[in-house]
Amino acid sequence: MKYQLRMSSDSYSTFAQMPLKNKKTPFSMRLAGLFVFLFLFAGIADAQEYSDLRPAFKLQSGDLLFFRDSRSGMGKAIKESTGRYTHVALVERDSANVWIIEATPEKGVQREVLGSENRPYESDMEVYRLVIPFDTAAVIARAKSYVGQPYDDRFLPDNGALYCSELIFEAFLDSDGNHLFPSQPMNFRNKRGRLPKYWKNHFKKLGMEVPEGVEGTNPTDMSRSPLIMKVF
Repeated sequence: MKYQLRMSSDSYSTFAQMPLKNKKTPFSMRLAGLFVFLFLFAGIADAQEYSDLRPAFKLQSGDLLFFRDSRSGMGKAIKESTGRYTHVALVERDSANVWIIEATPEKGVQREVLGSENRPYESDMEVYRLVIPFDTAAVIARAKSYVGQPYDDRFLPDNGALYCSELIFEAFLDSDGNHLFPSQPMNFRNKRGRLPKYWKNHFKKLGMEVPEGVEGTNPTDMSRSPLIMKVF
């Protein structure tokens, strides 16, 4: 990936208008100032790209990516009802690529190369890692077995579809087949106890009652598990 110097027109104009001759400032100091100025702007450009590149060198198979999207209607509603995170995905790393296995409303359960055009890095992505031993290969295999299933926009268990944290819930099992992450009664209400308008319209379109209290999972509660810790 190539870095490019990004300079706003205002910043460039200000710099261009700086006097090149100044009897009070030695030429060496003015030249040093020029290099410092360019270095700082280059650093800003690098920082903008660095947030995208760094995870590629840190991620391991079995890592969980938590996202804080609040741009989409569903993302805003999830954050209002459950807290910090709105999406979670699983990492698979091989010798050539870093893959992401996730369930999204647009594509259902999918497996894409992280950093590709189809699944770019996101600045609101945070990485968690399990702190206990687990069968990474088995977890990845289970997650991949669900690829192609539709997204569960009804947020119901065992209905042939999966939402994001439900995919992770089903993939992470211990050697006895027990889920590593717990489920609990789902909550769609905000802190004031009111149902956000998005959820009212969402479930009305589906012709069903809001599944308030139905056993399920969500990314924020999953991130609080003592079995994982934030590493990036």
